[in-house]
Amino acid sequence: MKDSNSQEKLSIYKNLIISFANNAVAQAEGVAKQNNFGQTRNNSDSNNVQIYFYNDEVTVDIFLAVVFGYSVPKVVCEVQENLIQSIKSSTPLKVKNINVNITNVIFM
Repeated sequence: MKDSNSQEKLSIYKNLIISFANNAVAQAEGVAKQNNFGQTRNNSDSNNVQIYFYNDEVTVDIFLAVVFGYSVPKVVCEVQENLIQSIKSSTPLKVKNINVNITNVIFM
């Protein structure tokens, strides 16, 4: 972020992006639903979403599980596209990377 932006502004963007990540994951078909995805505990990062700011760029790491039988590349692409669109339309930030990491395949 630029020098004029404060830690408070970064915190607002962080919470907003976590909310966007929740929505992107909820909208993607094939994602195994996990409790408290992206929720922060004691004002620290969740294990499922990590956000990094550099100047006016943002990188987001998302960790999720996919349901067996769904195409992993399609699920990842859908989450990435949903999150990029939300960030671009609602913040002045530029998206540098959206890294979706598949941690598990769930057999249902």
